[in-house]
Amino acid sequence: MILLTTQTGFLKPIAWLLGQIFNGLFNLIYNIAGWFTEEPYHVPIIGISVILFTIIVRLILLPMTIKQQKFSKLSSLMNPELQEIQAKYKDKRDQVSMMNMQAETKAVYEKYGTSPTGGCLTMLIQLPIMFALYRVIYKIPGYVTKIRELCGGIADKIMGTGDDWATKLDAINGISVSASTGKATLIDKIYNLSPEKWSEVQNAFSSVDFGNAYDQIHGYNNLFGISLTQAPGWRLSWALIIPILAGLTQWLSVKLMENKNNVNVGSQNDQQAGMASSMKVMNTIMPILSAVFCVSFASCIGLYWIASSVVQIVVQLVINKKMNNKDVDEIVKENIEKANIKRAKKGLPPVKVSNVTSKYVEQVHKMEARENRKEERDKEIKESTSYYNTSAKPGSLAAKANMVKMFNEKNNNSK
Repeated sequence: MILLTTQTGFLKPIAWLLGQIFNGLFNLIYNIAGWFTEEPYHVPIIGISVILFTIIVRLILLPMTIKQQKFSKLSSLMNPELQEIQAKYKDKRDQVSMMNMQAETKAVYEKYGTSPTGGCLTMLIQLPIMFALYRVIYKIPGYVTKIRELCGGIADKIMGTGDDWATKLDAINGISVSASTGKATLIDKIYNLSPEKWSEVQNAFSSVDFGNAYDQIHGYNNLFGISLTQAPGWRLSWALIIPILAGLTQWLSVKLMENKNNVNVGSQNDQQAGMASSMKVMNTIMPILSAVFCVSFASCIGLYWIASSVVQIVVQLVINKKMNNKDVDEIVKENIEKANIKRAKKGLPPVKVSNVTSKYVEQVHKMEARENRKEERDKEIKESTSYYNTSAKPGSLAAKANMVKMFNEKNNNSK
């Protein structure tokens, strides 16, 4: 297992920023709890912070989420038109046909005010943020000052007992450390200790007075009797509600997505129908896998998945209602207006919805006309050559003489 107190690499600045938000939430809830009790660690501050943190980050990403969902909605409307274009040029591989296909496809995307990469780009932007968010929740001591101070205080006392501190910890089953183990790693170890393992640590360092530091750490992570630092495991316990809810909420979120995108299914070709079938199987398996993973992961991760799915469900319901109440022409008009704002900044004239398609269709017709003229010229040359070479071997002296004779006859007949 990789044990690092904070995130490194290109995600570090994103994780740091999210960590500041999480730390601020923890301190806010800690101060509010302090108004009602002298011992705030009896309040599940970590659990509440994870839920609020997930909601805040999801709200920050809401504009991108709406854009992605809008693209999915438009895709379901565009697909029949795109499929018609693909069917039209299915067996045509010449350059003109390929250009025609590209022009007509581009006209469809322009009409709906989007692009083929519209949904992918939004998702790519969100991925680093979601990875960093997961890291913050997975390594809370690295980002929450109060927790780090409590764990750091215990680590200092353990490391100050002498050179054999690592040997004593290593003798405890499930705690693997060495003399080279740094304080940051030891902090992570302490934070993830179960109450049973903590009792063994206390027995190994019986001469050290740890105070109630661990009780505070455990209290902040105790959500209705569930320790958020521990994995539920495969034993029957109240903690199994976490993986069950994680799988159930993700399944509900997936079903909402399926219902939203379940448009024009009958118009799908064999390849698209196969992809849709595979996606349906994946959408069924993923919630089950999420529940299985949550059994082995710390309950805090499962809580994050539950909160994330619940927020996604609420957002999806709102977006679905808003999108269903909108007419297709209204959506297209809005997208064209946004595109025209960008064109105005570049000094380009605005584009009307009707002009978008006609511009590219006109281009297609011009290319088709050029191709038809070329075919007519080729046909005339072929007929002319065939006319002059009917009575002699092509290219022979007789054929050439015959061509002159027939040419003269043709001219005389026309007089």
